[in-house]
Order: sequence, then structure tokens, then C-alpha cells
Amino acid sequence: MAYAEAGAHCVALSDMNNGRIRAIKLKLIESQISHRVVLMSYSAKFSGCLYGPFRDARGSVPSFGDRSEGADIIMVKPASQYLDIISDAKELGKDMPVAAYQVSGEYATIHATAKAGVFDLKTMAFESTEGILRAGPNIVISYFTPEFLDWLET
Repeated sequence: MAYAEAGAHCVALSDMNNGRIRAIKLKLIESQISHRVVLMSYSAKFSGCLYGPFRDARGSVPSFGDRSEGADIIMVKPASQYLDIISDAKELGKDMPVAAYQVSGEYATIHATAKAGVFDLKTMAFESTEGILRAGPNIVISYFTPEFLDWLET
């Protein structure tokens, strides 16, 4: 509520607690500000080596529950390894925007491999994001955004 009241256009929750999205959505409606803020749920958040160790250390591996109840945007995370899920989400939720989150591990992997001279960073950054876009999300969230903005200016 604090973010919404402060003027945030979007609030995204990653804590994965069952019922949290619905509770926040109802509070936004009750406060008559649900029309000013979009609620994005980390709905399909898969475990994997890109952030699995962090999740295990925090004891936050999801095992049950509905993480999209009342969300305005459905998010799939990480993006690159779950392109099929992004595509399925787009097909199943025809009336819902779908976001794909290119997580820090994806970003770091591309940077490290480019630094090792395997390929050009800019070329691979665009290629990996284009692959995500082909899966059909409405939104791509990426750590590459500042670099993309610089590259697109030149």
C-alpha cells in the first residue's frame, strides 16, 4: 500500500505467500486506488541454478498455492529457460498481460561468456531478448535495459 500511495505505477511481489496477491488487490480496491497501480505477480517462478541456491538458503522454495489471484500481470521467471511456459501463459491467459523476467543469472551468464570471448555482448544480449519476445510476452524485464538504451542511441 505504501508504494501505491506514493505513486508507484506497478507493484510486483516476489515473496510467494499464498493469498498475498488477493489480499493486496482487495486492499487496493477498498482504498479506491486500484485503478492507479498495476499488480504484477511472480506467478510462474521456477527454481533453477540461476537463483536456486539463493532460494534454498532463504527457505523460500514454493510448494503450493496460487500466486496469480487478482494480479493484473502474470510473470514468468526466469525467461530463457521457460520460453514454453511464457507461450503457454500467453495462450491460457488471453486477457492477461504476460511478463518475462530475464533474471540476474541470465544477465551474468551472457556477460561472463562475452567477457571470455565466446561471442559479442551486444549481439547476444539482443539475440537472447529477441528469443524471449518470440515466446510472446507483452513485457520483458531485463537487467540489460540500461545497456539497451545506450546501444540504441548509437
